Amino acid sequence: MGSPKKSASPPTWKLMLVKWLGLMPALLVIAYTLKWLKVEPLWFKLICETAILVPLLNYVITPLVDSLFSEWLYKGIDAEQQKKSVDIGA
Repeated sequence: MGSPKKSASPPTWKLMLVKWLGLMPALLVIAYTLKWLKVEPLWFKLICETAILVPLLNYVITPLVDSLFSEWLYKGIDAEQQKKSVDIGA
């Protein structure tokens, strides 16, 4: 049994920056919408925000920003390894 091959992936700082760029606008829209709807108390507002944002981040935002920024994210990474490491919606 051989050791598993490590797949190539972008640097963590690039992934973090791209996800933040996708998350921030969605967070602002949801936070202001819940404020406009006068959702209280704070703990319930946070439950609502995270219940909306976590699936949105997983199924919509991350695949979208990964595809939008893929050229920059994977610049300098071997193309063959890149194909093996990209997994959207598994």
